[in-house]
Amino acid sequence: MCLLAVYFHVAEDAPVVVGANREEFYARGGDSPRLHGRPVRFLGGVDPLAGGTWLGINEHGLIAAVTNRPKNHDPSLQKGPLRSRGLLVRDLLGLDGAAAAVDQATRALGQHAYAGCNLLLVDRRHAFVVHAGDWLRVRPLPAGIHVLSNGDVNDPRDQRLVYALAWLQQHRHHTARTCTEALKALCSQAGNGTPPICLHGADRGTVSSTLIVLGGKESRHSRRTLPAPSQYLHCQGPPDHRPYEDYSALLSQLGTS
Repeated sequence: MCLLAVYFHVAEDAPVVVGANREEFYARGGDSPRLHGRPVRFLGGVDPLAGGTWLGINEHGLIAAVTNRPKNHDPSLQKGPLRSRGLLVRDLLGLDGAAAAVDQATRALGQHAYAGCNLLLVDRRHAFVVHAGDWLRVRPLPAGIHVLSNGDVNDPRDQRLVYALAWLQQHRHHTARTCTEALKALCSQAGNGTPPICLHGADRGTVSSTLIVLGGKESRHSRRTLPAPSQYLHCQGPPDHRPYEDYSALLSQLGTS
């Protein structure tokens, strides 16, 4: 299970701010973010097992991320080995926006070639969550703060999501900087708390954390507020034990700043 949070058209100077804690087996912790090339460039980490990614941002300003989701698999629909969900994220990062990514994601997931998952697909103008469990559903996200794990977005039955959403709403979120500070503080909360945010299990836990600011045009108050620059911060390891490093120089090479 992973934790994703997005400020969509909330900050005055940036249309999108995303924070993500990746939870995985330690042996599959993933490589640090790097630039991936043609035909559409993107910045993201790499799953060492399948070669996909759990979170990335491309040169068009599309952010795509995936979390696991329970699914009762029907063996009669299985035509071969299930494809990595991280490879689907890589495919989607080859598109020019969230709307196109939703169309391709629903077609691909409708083929029953993947285990259950949730997809966050967001750009400067649109935000969607695709729930692909036993049913395939697309949830357009309105302006606001949204949190996602392995159930529904903003699921009131998930104690961890309820806590994270309330915590973020209670902290300053008027600018990209204050949103980033709030996300960093949330994602770095001491491991295995009540509820747990940063996880430390015997063989799996929080293996990395990423914060992305998608700045520039399409800000909610762009006419009266200078746009914030795009930013990419990443912690390779649990953020309650290790610092975030700044990968924004790589992000600027995509032309999204």
